[in-house]
Amino acid sequence: MPQEKSKLLFVPVSGPVGSGEYYRCLNIARAMARRRDNVEMHFLLSRHAEVERESRFHYHLLEKTPTLAGTAVERCIDRLQPDLAVFDCSGRKRHFRRVKQLGGKLAWISNRPHKRRRGFHPQVLPLLDLHLIGESCEPDPALTRIERGLLKLFGPARVDFFTTVAPESVADPDELPLELPEQYAVFASGGGGYEHLGRPVPELFLDAARRFHEATGLEVVTVMGPQYRGGINSDNRVHVVEALSTAALGRLLAGARLGVLGAGFMLSSQALAARIPMVLTAVGGRDQPGRVKEFDAMGIALPAALDAEALSHKALELSNDPALARQLVEHASSVGICNDVAKCAELLLELID
Repeated sequence: MPQEKSKLLFVPVSGPVGSGEYYRCLNIARAMARRRDNVEMHFLLSRHAEVERESRFHYHLLEKTPTLAGTAVERCIDRLQPDLAVFDCSGRKRHFRRVKQLGGKLAWISNRPHKRRRGFHPQVLPLLDLHLIGESCEPDPALTRIERGLLKLFGPARVDFFTTVAPESVADPDELPLELPEQYAVFASGGGGYEHLGRPVPELFLDAARRFHEATGLEVVTVMGPQYRGGINSDNRVHVVEALSTAALGRLLAGARLGVLGAGFMLSSQALAARIPMVLTAVGGRDQPGRVKEFDAMGIALPAALDAEALSHKALELSNDPALARQLVEHASSVGICNDVAKCAELLLELID
């Protein structure tokens, strides 16, 4: 008889803007499926999230992000009865309790201080089997004294750390929607759904890309993002790409001379995994200003204001100073930042062995 498949349910934050949690879960799910063929992947996702989807995975659409979707999440949990549910910065205690009542394992992923604290809440911690904490800016992460005390009182969840979660492999060059120049820079804000001063952020990045190209002559690829709602899809000075899969974006970044990027967790993770020098700016989300400051303090990215002139100026500074570019990449390598997607996948698979 064929072995029954284990059901895995991923519940990331999702909506019309911001998609890093979803792409983190997607990368982990793909890595898990690569290691185990008897798993069935399900995602709970806001119907307003314009994101890449994997055809072999199952999607269950909600009217809102899972934290705000209430009973719709519980109904889906009841229907699927997952062997493992992975909540990434989303969900409510009653959702967690329902998973456990049905006999499933429960994992929580956090990469922001207040989400990390939630994983140690006395009403949440006893329900968890695994808490994965993202600490891309901490070379030697550790639990605090209070967290260790809470684990003793309310455990026994396993707690582990990861630095970045990027695709395990990148696309072949012929899978990209354009033929890449020999040398180029990448300007990408992220998902593309945020606005700044009433204007879509990707268009600010496009303006910065034009200025940088005019000043240097270097080819530029600008990625508008899957959640961009403006009407620009081409330009007579720089290359414009509407959206890319995570694997294709990984390929694009891997060959770039430099990147000018939004400070979302997933995009900055992919840039670190690609080992390219970058200019980083906060485009939205409460975590991004802090990440820009941390990357700057660690010497692994140049900070910039969210302004076309400021972005192009910092990119020009980086382009004109090869020693600085090398230094940024070397610092990122020296603090142990690496792609932990395989580690996360294997820790989650252990829960259903």
